[in-house]
This record gives sequence, structure tokens and C-alpha cells, in this order.
Amino acid sequence: MIDTNLQTNKKLRNALEAFSFTGPSAIILFCVMLLPLILVVVYSFFQNMVVENSPFVGFSNYMRFFTDPDIFKMVRFTIVFTIGSVFLHLAVGLLLAVKLNTNINRFALSIFRGIFILPWVFTAAVVAVAWQLILLPQGILNSMFSVIIGQRVLVNWLGKPLIAMGTLIVVNAWRGYPFCMTSFLAGLQSIPESLYEAAQIDGAGRSQLFFRITLPQLRPVILSVVLLDAIWTLNLFPLIWLLTGGGPLSATDTIATFTYRYAFVDYQFGLASAAATIGLLVTMVFTVFYVRKQKVD
Repeated sequence: MIDTNLQTNKKLRNALEAFSFTGPSAIILFCVMLLPLILVVVYSFFQNMVVENSPFVGFSNYMRFFTDPDIFKMVRFTIVFTIGSVFLHLAVGLLLAVKLNTNINRFALSIFRGIFILPWVFTAAVVAVAWQLILLPQGILNSMFSVIIGQRVLVNWLGKPLIAMGTLIVVNAWRGYPFCMTSFLAGLQSIPESLYEAAQIDGAGRSQLFFRITLPQLRPVILSVVLLDAIWTLNLFPLIWLLTGGGPLSATDTIATFTYRYAFVDYQFGLASAAATIGLLVTMVFTVFYVRKQKVD
């Protein structure tokens, strides 16, 4: 009986000691992340929680969200934007990673790696301001085209729906490719050189080395990067809002800009909470796939 009490007291002391280290962080995370998340879900069932005695409306906010006249534009752009951005991130990131994974001068490689990773270092605000200056009708890009073509070019890169959609994809691809590049570079450096040497002895060319060795060896990294990049792109807000604000004519709206507009432009916080909850559910689908993939690996 005494031994049992001693073991129980020891377990209790160990638990209290562990909580003394992890408890403060857990409490902060609960207050900063989990509690606001729960409140947003609760607010989505009320008309407007910032108003006193706001009535309970059930799923009415969700129905209003799905009947919004701009919902199809938002869904279309979100899908196109996510697929286009992720594809360009992968293509540019993989190309640069392969080029940087060579046996040239180490100092030169360090310089190029530092240059290529710069877009990832800048904040969204800095990137947005820089690209606005580039994309202005009298900006650098139109000036370059004017010199090349030989006549004045005044393309409104952010003012026309289809052009703005493509422009945002390119800008986001420029800002996001360094993550894919560094991930692929780490994966390439973990591939044994003996695989390439054996294949070259058997007469394999560059394309065969790439498609038969490099890509299969990078498959786990590619899948992880695709899932993470899709999650981040789906929730991207600052770059889109600062460049286009979801316009023109709601052509570049995503779930994030939709939610922001509902909350801080139209002051419909119940509707904004419903939109945020739907965005959370969509993101959770990709998160579940990512977690399951990591467990399998």
C-alpha cells in the first residue's frame, strides 16, 4: 500500500513538473489560437455578435454565404490561383534546385542561393509595394515592353479581371518559389551519388537520370511541398489584398478576402465568421492529407 502511494505521488510530481514547463505555453496557445477559433465558429450561428443581444440565426449565415452573387467568381479564382501558383512554385523551384545542386564553385553557389531565396525574405507588404511600382501603367514593366516593341504600351496589369488573375499568380509564384527550391535542394543533396554513377555506367542520359532517379527519389518531398503550398495558397491574404483588394469586379477574391470584406468593410461579422469557418474546413481537408502522409513516411 505504501509503495502504491509512493508511486502515485511520484507520478503526480512528474506530471506537475512537466506541466510547469509546458503549461504556460499551452495556456498562451489556447488563448491566442484555440479560443478565437472556437469563438469564430460560435459567432457564425449569430447575426452579429458585436451588437448587443444578437439573435441566433442557425445556419442562415452559411446559406447567405453560398447564395452570394460573387461566390462563383471567388471559387473559380481560388481554384485557378491555387493550382497555378503551386504548379509554378514546383516548376521554378525544382528547376533552380537542380541548377544549384551542381559541382561548380562553392562561393558562386552561395551567392546564387542567397539571391534566389530573397523573394521569400521580403514581407508581403514590401512585395506588394514593389510590384505595384513595377505594374503601374507608367511602371517599369510597361516601359520595358515599350522599348522592346518600339511603341508605347499601357497595359493595366491589375485593372482588368483576366490580366489581374494571371498577374497575381505570377507575383505569388515569384514570392513563393524559394520554399520549394530549398526543400527540393535538400532532397537532391540526400540522393546517393552511387545511383547516378551506376545509371551513367549503364548508359543513361540526363533526361533518364532526371525522370528515373531524381523525380522518384524526390516524390515524398514533392508531395509534402504540394500539400503545404496548397494550404498556404488557399489562405493567402496580404499579397492579394494589398495588390488588388479582391478586384477588379471581385475577379481576384479568395475566401480570405471574402471574409475580410464581410467583417471589416460590410461589418457583417456573423457572415464573416461563417466564411472563415468554411475556409477552415477546406484547409483541414488538406491538413489531414498532409498529416496522414507524414505518418506513412
